[in-house]
Amino acid sequence: MTNKQFRMSLAWTFLIIATPLFAAEFWETKEFTSWSEKECLEMLSKSPWAYSNGFGNVPPIAGQTAGIGERFSGAALPTWGEVESTQVFEFRILTARPIRMALARMKLLQRPNDTSLQEQVMKYVNAPPGKEIVIQIGFRTVPTGSSSSAVLDINRYFLTATLADFRTSTSLASDKAGVIPIFAYLPPGPNSSFPAFVFPRFNASGEPNFTSETKQIMFRSELTPTVAGQKMKYDIFIRMNTKQMMYKEELAF
Repeated sequence: MTNKQFRMSLAWTFLIIATPLFAAEFWETKEFTSWSEKECLEMLSKSPWAYSNGFGNVPPIAGQTAGIGERFSGAALPTWGEVESTQVFEFRILTARPIRMALARMKLLQRPNDTSLQEQVMKYVNAPPGKEIVIQIGFRTVPTGSSSSAVLDINRYFLTATLADFRTSTSLASDKAGVIPIFAYLPPGPNSSFPAFVFPRFNASGEPNFTSETKQIMFRSELTPTVAGQKMKYDIFIRMNTKQMMYKEELAF
């Protein structure tokens, strides 16, 4: 080997060593029955199946622009003054299998020795997705506790809302399926503390509206609660990348 060849070989060696190795996400490498509580919370709040929109007269959360849906980046939150707050609406795809696994795992962590619960959990996780796509809605203020009255007002809005309030403003859409209007609205109740939007999984011909060939899925809505006596309007827009939403080589939706 000549000196030139040796130097080139050494350069390639350093290049290979310096190339970062990107670790797979925990849901790709671990069975859900071994997920930690931290991992479950990450799945439920900042994963390809969980998004948020923040609104307020303060710096956007973790680099977000108000009204543009993104996953939380995990960056440190900016500092607010005492009277400043941001309304955050969180959305998780409740019918996506990874979300169901995180919810099931949280139950198992609470009752690790309950064998009957373990059987129920496995049935819940392995059940087919059904004919509906369900997007659950959460809401809070940042900083925590900065405006508890706003949370109560928004909760009251969801309790009294009906499908008519969202019929013309709430939809899913893609390049192939077009616009898919909301099918049903589920207010908070005895079986769920959170409201949810429901969309049809299949079109009139019985074909799925969204598949692994779908490039992007857009979710839009308009929330109009009365907060502190003032009628508010929150325009929700979330763009989902289906490549990131693949689980076990299938679109988890």
